[in-house]
Amino acid sequence: GHPAHPATGALVADAIGRAVAASGLPDGVFSHLVGPSNELGAALVADPRIAAVGFTGSRGGGLALMKIAQAREVPIPVYAEMSSINPVLLLPAALEARAAALGAAYVGSLTLGAGQFCTNPGLVLAIEGEGVDTFVQAATDAVLQADAQTMLTTGIHAAYEKGVQALADNPGVEALGRGKEGNAATIGQAALFSTTAAQFLADKALGHEVFGASSVIVRCKDEGELRQVLAAAEGQLTITLHMDAADEALAGRLMPLLERKAGRIRANGW
Repeated sequence: GHPAHPATGALVADAIGRAVAASGLPDGVFSHLVGPSNELGAALVADPRIAAVGFTGSRGGGLALMKIAQAREVPIPVYAEMSSINPVLLLPAALEARAAALGAAYVGSLTLGAGQFCTNPGLVLAIEGEGVDTFVQAATDAVLQADAQTMLTTGIHAAYEKGVQALADNPGVEALGRGKEGNAATIGQAALFSTTAAQFLADKALGHEVFGASSVIVRCKDEGELRQVLAAAEGQLTITLHMDAADEALAGRLMPLLERKAGRIRANGW
């Protein structure tokens, strides 16, 4: 159980325990352990009775557990989701047809739940052309109007602010706008940035997850640059295509690359 929400963890564990009993499953098929998360997690992964690990969380946390698992006398597998920026591709015909609507919908998805969803759109890729400026302006306008929201923990909030500040301080990145301010210690303001494909390819830090309502728009000169950015990206939970009928040929050319990068490919949704 995560110490940030012990009561919620207890409620969920109780529901699972009752479901186990009602289903006639063996006693002990589910257990809920409570304690400091780092120490308890490390002890569990090191225990020889544990045969495999599932983990969702930070890159640092996941890599730490992987090292413990690999150091065991009998190494075990670790199935980890350790950050994802979920690229969104705005293909040319769709962008030309509905750039402003896409900009507003994008920020709606970005700010949902203070941006604390694993499928949050942390990266947008667009080929320069008709509609790109309109999209950027619509997204910027929406971010400026976005309400501040309470983040899950002080640690998550601190990491978010650090990540946003790093983007703001990056000379290769343009800060487009921040959302409305709040008046509580863990309030997160939405943040939107823009950069070029060349700059993104030159700076690996721009591909790191900032967990929260922060996102980077990457402007690509042509299909070649778009492909380069996708090839440089790490594995993702999702990749989204916004496309019209005229974009189908381009989408088809990209698909062999996309299907090797993401566990789920979406079309015209968020």
